[in-house]
Amino acid sequence: MDFRLDPSAEPAELWEPQGASYYNGELILQPQQRLTQQQKLELLDWHPMFTGKCPQCGASFDRDYTSRVHWDCKCGWMDD
Repeated sequence: MDFRLDPSAEPAELWEPQGASYYNGELILQPQQRLTQQQKLELLDWHPMFTGKCPQCGASFDRDYTSRVHWDCKCGWMDD
C-alpha cells in the first residue's frame, strides 16, 4: 500500500532535444563536432591512440590508454 503511484502527481518529462542532455536537472547543449566523418576515419590510420606509434618518427607509445591525456613524442610531435 505504501508504494502505490500517486495519481495526482505530474508526469516527469523524459525526452531530451537532439544535441542536448540533462545533467543534474539542467539542459546542456552538446558541442558540435569539428571533424567530418572522413576525417574521423582517417584518424584511425595515423593517431597513436589507434596505432600505438608516433605518426612522425614511428616510435612506440605505451598503451596506457586509460590514463593518457596527451600524446607527445620525444621527436617533437604533439597532439594538440
